[in-house]
Amino acid sequence: MRIADIQKQRVEWKRKAWAIPEFRGKKQDWFAIVIELVSLLDRNSVADQSMVPNLATTDTAYPWRNYASFLKGAGLVSNKAGLLCLTDVGQQFAKTQSRRYLADLLHEKYRLFGEVLALLETDSKTIEEVDRELCKEYCLDWTNLNNTRRRMDWLEVLELIESVGNRKWGLTPEGKKAVEEWPLVSPDVVVWVVFWGVWGVALTEEEIRILPPPTEIAELLSVLQENPALHKKRNTYNIWAPSPNRIENVKTIVQYAFERVSRADLFEFVENEFNLKASSVESMMPFLKADGLIEEVGKGIYVATSAAKAWCESGNDLDFIRIVHAHKRFVGEMILAAEQVVTRNEIYAEALKYGLNTEKARWITGFLIEAGLLEETQYLHVKATPLGIKFAKELPLMPEELCEQNEIEGQSTLPGEEVDVDQKRQEENPVFTALRAAGKDPMAEGKASGVAYEENIAAVFRYMGFDAIRIGGAGNTDVVVRWKDEEGKVVTAIVDAKSRVNGTVTHNDISDVAIETHKEKNEAGYVAIVGPGFNDGTIKDYARKKGFALVTDDELIDIAVKATALGLSLTEIALLFKVPNGLSQLDELMNMQKRRLEIVTLVINTFREEQEAMDSLSARDLYFLLRRTSVSPSLEELINAFELLSTEEVGVLTQTKRSSAVENNTYSIRNEVQSVNRLRALAAAIEKGLD
Repeated sequence: MRIADIQKQRVEWKRKAWAIPEFRGKKQDWFAIVIELVSLLDRNSVADQSMVPNLATTDTAYPWRNYASFLKGAGLVSNKAGLLCLTDVGQQFAKTQSRRYLADLLHEKYRLFGEVLALLETDSKTIEEVDRELCKEYCLDWTNLNNTRRRMDWLEVLELIESVGNRKWGLTPEGKKAVEEWPLVSPDVVVWVVFWGVWGVALTEEEIRILPPPTEIAELLSVLQENPALHKKRNTYNIWAPSPNRIENVKTIVQYAFERVSRADLFEFVENEFNLKASSVESMMPFLKADGLIEEVGKGIYVATSAAKAWCESGNDLDFIRIVHAHKRFVGEMILAAEQVVTRNEIYAEALKYGLNTEKARWITGFLIEAGLLEETQYLHVKATPLGIKFAKELPLMPEELCEQNEIEGQSTLPGEEVDVDQKRQEENPVFTALRAAGKDPMAEGKASGVAYEENIAAVFRYMGFDAIRIGGAGNTDVVVRWKDEEGKVVTAIVDAKSRVNGTVTHNDISDVAIETHKEKNEAGYVAIVGPGFNDGTIKDYARKKGFALVTDDELIDIAVKATALGLSLTEIALLFKVPNGLSQLDELMNMQKRRLEIVTLVINTFREEQEAMDSLSARDLYFLLRRTSVSPSLEELINAFELLSTEEVGVLTQTKRSSAVENNTYSIRNEVQSVNRLRALAAAIEKGLD
């Protein structure tokens, strides 16, 4: 595929949204309802979206707001000055009332709409088969059929697919015509986006062409370029956005605010769209405003900024990064800090110079990885991509003399110090030392080739709490790992151990035929290959296609130390077996759990310090007390900490006053020492029973 084609398809992919909004009513009535709604709006705009339209095409009509998300998403209507009215596109549809016209709009707006048709082009398939192929080809982790079913429902309604019997679906003549006419995004392009973040693995900085920013965004950057002193005004506020696909989710929120929207309506939309609590949405608002994505244009009235609108229209993630960089410190600067491979902790230490704590730097790192400007070369290591380096060099960057070295209030320990603690724990366990040694010495401990390595891998999994045994020998896998999921069902994974003197495993060292045989023999759902290191992208791409997780022995040890210290469940630790992004998801989970524990520590410490002056405190009280600390917990995080600490099982906090708003419930600290001793004794008893 030519670079130009890859660029074009990548922009096409990034421009589109994921989720087709729900449409109320019986499926057989959908198209008729859309026509009638559009016809009503063609005659009169709607001011009150809580009103129920008078529809002749259905017995059960819903308020306008229940239809508005779909109509807006398709580009048929917009919200202007509080009025729901037709767009130019909507007016054209009102004239044509064409199924194909609406299908064109949905393909234009949503990912994998037309691509579903392409999967049915050669042969008919069930919805389950279509979903399976979509997830495999486009690296999706959809947990149910809802996304695929919604696309196929609309394709059926718009007469592009039809039932051919046996629960299978095939293309109609109009569907075949659409496949030929619609531009489609190749799975290969999406793989490059997900795994490499650039438009092809082999591209150099010189080969990459970066699209210039829209005028509105270019102006933001030019101000910084012309007046470097303004870098001091770039903010260090908290960042929070719904996961996964954070950039895409931020875009969805911004698009909803293209026209003026009330705070209540915006909150309701975000809560429903991402299944969030109001407190979570509230914690996101400072980020959206401070980073130039939305602005308050009246009391409780918000609208997307002109720069944010330009980003949504371009569909280019780089424009989002440009906006954030113009408003927040250590964005473009982070890319150049990772010009060579660095650990995440080194990045976090560098962030301190710019006044950002670890949590804020972690969020920026996540955005940069999503945008393809950084890549994870291995577990907890990042490096700027060629795209990232070229992009960063085009940005106005903060001069070093303006950086603030370690000026974060309440910063107790540096990231590097935390690493030292983990290192000490690793050095204290002889199994970890033995595993590292055996990784580069197949004959370690005087045993047959690879045996010591296999035994130590099994031992590390047992250290984490798994049922793990070394099997080895001809015709079987090296290690079998078992655990129970949340429903109590036994899950099995097999591990192929690769000890190499040179410290590097290549794709030639792996026999997929043997692994598949071992997988079937042990009725395993997952496969991991553990080795001292993996040489290049070839083996990673090979393993991804086969569904094999690649884990170095250093990564396995690091996970064992951190996951046990943080109290992760076996199901959570087992994310390491997940392909393609299991290790990254596990890392994020560990960071989240670490943050939860840090917040618990901070809450208890604050109660101890403030209890003489204030007998009781609420989550809102602590929010204002702690918002300028290095941890800077959100209101929802504090509410969750309060709820945990006040449970009967923990009992460190006691509720003293109940309020209609949970964040205003007040608590006092009680019997904290006794609670700690009781929990410690209980843990010891459980551990003794397991031994």
